[in-house]
Amino acid sequence: MRRWGWLSAVALLGVVAGCTSGEQAPPTAAPSTPTTSAEESATESASPSITRKVPPEQQKRLADLPADQLCGLAEREELSALAFPVERGEFREIGFDPPVRGCTFQASSGGRSVLIGAQPEGFATLGREEVELGSVRGTRTMRASDCTVFAGVAGATLQVSVTAGEASTDQCEKAELVAEYVLPAVVG
Repeated sequence: MRRWGWLSAVALLGVVAGCTSGEQAPPTAAPSTPTTSAEESATESASPSITRKVPPEQQKRLADLPADQLCGLAEREELSALAFPVERGEFREIGFDPPVRGCTFQASSGGRSVLIGAQPEGFATLGREEVELGSVRGTRTMRASDCTVFAGVAGATLQVSVTAGEASTDQCEKAELVAEYVLPAVVG
């Protein structure tokens, strides 16, 4: 019995030494489905982790979508991969003259959220800084607690806001990823 204990200790030491030797293991084959961690999302602002192709006949006119259908522009699982884990979306109208229609996805934990909204046409220049959202140019604005991205589409402006207790470039990168993901679902 003592011999098995000694052999087990040597085997465990070999495994630990292999993990800490400073050498990297050879790369493994890429998974067949894309996966994203929060850290990867923060560093990949150039292209979304989840790509999307929507046939033209399935694209929707953002200007004509009622608030309750805005929630269908992105699935909960997709937003969780692009930003952070979220609950089911809740549609709402904010403000007046004209009201901003939107869908809010609250974070599963913490005080964060993702808003996908429809602003009137011409509001795409509301942001302070230009951003590229794939083939579409947009703008973004960072405030104390959120980062908002605007992109002009046919007859309306797509608005994506990521809210957190304190906004950082991380929220802006997530908002850009979500906007770039939603854009193929609406008529440009």
